[in-house]
Amino acid sequence: RAADATAISRSRDGRAPPTRPRRSSLASGGDETLHARRKPLSTMRHRDLWTASLLGFVAGYTTSNTKVRFDTFGGMMTGNTVKLGISIAQGQWAWTGVFAACIACFALGTFAALFMIKRIEARRGQHLFLLVFCACFFLVDAVALAVDKTPRDYSIYASLASSLVAFAMGAQNLLSQKSSLVKANTTFMTGNIQKMTEALWNRWVEEDGLTRAQRRAALLLFCTWTNYIVGGVCGAAIAPVFFWSLTPVAVLYAIGMISMQIEPAPPPDKEAREDVELRPRL
Repeated sequence: RAADATAISRSRDGRAPPTRPRRSSLASGGDETLHARRKPLSTMRHRDLWTASLLGFVAGYTTSNTKVRFDTFGGMMTGNTVKLGISIAQGQWAWTGVFAACIACFALGTFAALFMIKRIEARRGQHLFLLVFCACFFLVDAVALAVDKTPRDYSIYASLASSLVAFAMGAQNLLSQKSSLVKANTTFMTGNIQKMTEALWNRWVEEDGLTRAQRRAALLLFCTWTNYIVGGVCGAAIAPVFFWSLTPVAVLYAIGMISMQIEPAPPPDKEAREDVELRPRL
């Protein structure tokens, strides 16, 4: 009967009637599986949390490592500012220059990161800047190896070289603030602790509590802070063991910085989503 109906329909207008397309298993389930396997980094779940945790670990590791090895703070300019004042009061002018260099390099790293994200659109150019930031960790270890007898003994020249790490930390903190992924400080924790305390207060006092976005922001700050502590423990423990203790963390630094350079996937457009829902299924 179906063949007769097709013949009749074709005899009326001379054309074959349209046939309903069949959904193949590859077009339905196969594509979804393939898409899940090749899921882009921009849509990775909880990428904001693990990126903030990674950067918090890097900052804590770097700051404690430089404090133990060189008596400087690689990522905490508050500590360097205090040490700067102490060195001036005690007349230790060489150390005054060291702490001033750390603060200046942090500012220069911030400037370099701003130039990278504001003036350089090509991804290769941004990766070149990132390579320079990562090289700072290696250079500090190389100078320390050249001028210090053991990892426990530091000279003022190695301490001066540790300001290069502050350059990389300045770039990290700027990018973590400007990036739409993290949007928080990752190299110093004073402001983050204050914001977490405010979130606890609002959760306790406000009738409606915290919104979903506020809870997410507080969780991100908590992950950054806790991993900063873990990084501090690891950096201080490894510092006296061998000279190249800063170089390995440059790999984690690069991963976190690249993750912040990739913008999060935007939510689907409302009109497009409604159009898909209302579209008839074949």
